[in-house]
This record gives sequence, C-alpha cells and structure tokens, in this order.
Amino acid sequence: MHSSQRFTVITIVLFIAVLLAGIFYVKPLYDGVSSLQAGRDEKQAQKDDLTRQLSDLQHLQQSLQSSTEVGRQTSLNAIPERFEQDKLILDLTAIAKSNDVVLNAVNFNVPTASLDKVKRATIDVNLTSDDAGLTGFLKGIEGNERKILVKSITVQSGKVSTGNTPRVNFSLNMETYFQEKI
Repeated sequence: MHSSQRFTVITIVLFIAVLLAGIFYVKPLYDGVSSLQAGRDEKQAQKDDLTRQLSDLQHLQQSLQSSTEVGRQTSLNAIPERFEQDKLILDLTAIAKSNDVVLNAVNFNVPTASLDKVKRATIDVNLTSDDAGLTGFLKGIEGNERKILVKSITVQSGKVSTGNTPRVNFSLNMETYFQEKI
C-alpha cells in the first residue's frame, strides 16, 4: 500500500471514530434536551391548569365576599348585636297598626345570667283584634326581618264589640334573639 492509500484509510478510520465518538457524545445530550422539552411541556400544562384553578378560586372568593357581606347584614338584622327594645316596640306597633290590632301591653324578660353568645328574650304581648287581625299580625311577625318566634297564643273568652266587628283579647308569648357585641 502506498502512503497515500494508507493516509486515506487512516483518515477514513479517524473520521469514522470521530463520527462515532460524536454520536455517543451528542446522543445523551439530545436525549437530555428531549427529556427537558417534555418536562417543560408538562410544567407548562400544569401551570395552565393551576392558572385556571387560581382564576376559579379568585372568582369564588369574590362571590363569597359579596354574599358573605349580604349574609352578615341579614344575620345582623335577624339577630342584632343588642336587644334594641325600642326598635322592637316600633316594629310590633307598626305590625299591629297595619293589621287593625290594638296593642294593649308589651312585656320583656331578658335573662342576664346567660353565657351564650346569642341571647334570647321573652316578649309577652296583649292584643285586641278580630281573627283576621290576629292572622295578619302573626304573618307580620313571620315577615319581620328580626327573628321572632311565637311560642304560645292564649285567647281570652270575653268578646269586646267595637262597631259591627266582634273583637277578642289575645295574649302571645314570643321569643327573640340578640348577640353580645362582637
């Protein structure tokens, strides 16, 4: 073999060796890049999913804040922070007037020895009305924004006539609630 042929064979062998070494060196790097790309795509999908979840949670938080404020105000109207007997008397008087009921007497009993956060007070009311007036008064109590429960109704048998309509005396025992100041 001539030296030029030898040189060509050595060059080809060196080229193949460099090519094989390059392949063995580059192949793991290529696999690493492919793996990193797949990991990046997976992380991007997770990020998109978490972004959607965050958006849903923010929307839920906004709706809860608005409904919580409305719920809080409704609760304060139903069970106020103080007994507010003046407002309660005004409510009972307005309900009585709107139903043609004469409010004869109102008595309150507020126990002071309760450790509960929500306290209860007993209200005894004496009314003069006809049957329809009593029904309207009871519906007015139910529709009142303050929570009032009728515990018992006593009908006194003596009828009182005013004009053409017979009137009856009724006694109601009711219960209402209030909170300690928050």
